[in-house]
Amino acid sequence: MVRRRSVEGFASALEALGREVRETMGDDDVRHFVRLKWVSRGAEWVGRAALIFGRGPLGFCVGVASLTLYLALEAQLNHTVTHGAYAHLPDAEGMHPLRYETLALPLQSATWRMAHKIHHAHPSVLGRDPDTVHPLFRVHTEVRWRPWHVLNTVLGGLFVFECWGLDYDAFLKRLGLRDRADRGELKKLGRFVAYQYLLFALLAWTAWPRVLLGTLFAVIARNYVFVVLQTGSSVGEGISTWHAAPPPSSRGRDAWYRFQVETSKNYPLPELGTVLCGGLDRHIEHHLWPDLPPRRLRELSARVRALCAAHGVRYVEHPSAWASYVDSFRYLLRLSWPAGRRSA
Repeated sequence: MVRRRSVEGFASALEALGREVRETMGDDDVRHFVRLKWVSRGAEWVGRAALIFGRGPLGFCVGVASLTLYLALEAQLNHTVTHGAYAHLPDAEGMHPLRYETLALPLQSATWRMAHKIHHAHPSVLGRDPDTVHPLFRVHTEVRWRPWHVLNTVLGGLFVFECWGLDYDAFLKRLGLRDRADRGELKKLGRFVAYQYLLFALLAWTAWPRVLLGTLFAVIARNYVFVVLQTGSSVGEGISTWHAAPPPSSRGRDAWYRFQVETSKNYPLPELGTVLCGGLDRHIEHHLWPDLPPRRLRELSARVRALCAAHGVRYVEHPSAWASYVDSFRYLLRLSWPAGRRSA
């Protein structure tokens, strides 16, 4: 347990770090994004070709693996753009959060952006964080148990983005942030299904069952990859219920930044892993500076850890990615049963 020393000056020090990094952003960050976009496109077309023209199990596996990379990378790129990481950089007009859209995701970028902004304001706070109210997931000890929560570690991830789109849409409508008659989310889901499942199956002609099945496998694999990365960074013992509520605004910026740090956790990955997972391995830094690209978060990590130690702020970093995933899995598994309650 970290001894609670004064956090006075904590916010100012963090904000100075953020300004320092933002001043160094420019063309290299835009080129880095463009290179990843080309990797994504290449992976998509390799996957499509392997499923349509490939033969045997090897061609099928290559197709599924390539499509999974494309879908997963597009999700992470969309996540970064949604936060406005490139919005104010020159020659980055196509990376603006208000204009960026991808058919690799079944939900609108605007829906993810609006819901995710609320999530960052109330991380893990039951009922206020939209990520605590997905019906198929039980991620909080105070959520009412339902029979399907027996599959808590499996069911929620199966079609997670498809469910998130509809769940977030309903959440935004309940808050009055979106017209209840809006059907944009259903239309986006329809476009996703038409592009991912129907178009290339029709183009494959007699190979349509192979293409359809391979695409379905790739979508499910991407969904599980994202769920593992996301839960590994923000769900677990001592994280999901560490703070019962966000700090009152009257307590100031220092308490707010403590709240952001102590409701997240990190795990180590190689540099390429940080890029491919969208910086979710540096989730603490992501919650401090959601508008910074993943590799920039990596640059800040050691300095943030030192600041937290100096101010008595709890900074959780598991010794390995596996250790963090196990922590998340055990927590979700415990909540699979009605007896699941907060550990002592």
